Amino acid sequence: MGADLELWIGLVELRPFDKKAYGAAGSFTNIITWASNVAEFRQKAEIIAATMNLFVVDVEDAQPYLKRAQAHEVTEEIEEMASRAEGNPNAIVYGIFYLYPRDEA
Repeated sequence: MGADLELWIGLVELRPFDKKAYGAAGSFTNIITWASNVAEFRQKAEIIAATMNLFVVDVEDAQPYLKRAQAHEVTEEIEEMASRAEGNPNAIVYGIFYLYPRDEA
């Protein structure tokens, strides 16, 4: 674990180990968790993904939550996710899953 933990947010692309069971080729979701850098953020995303039989393909725009909130307006969903994670240093909170039906060739 990093020394200076803070809430981080990032857009995470997930793929299923079993596409038929998942019903889609993959999905994107925002994740908020405590981390000190991008690598630690990705590690936490991989932990929660594994519990859903998914794996992390990519992490986009991962950064401290406060930095994101200062630079961009955050949605009510994101604010609620952050407030759920705030009091729990073990929290890994994910948002709505935006599914994509097939891989683009």
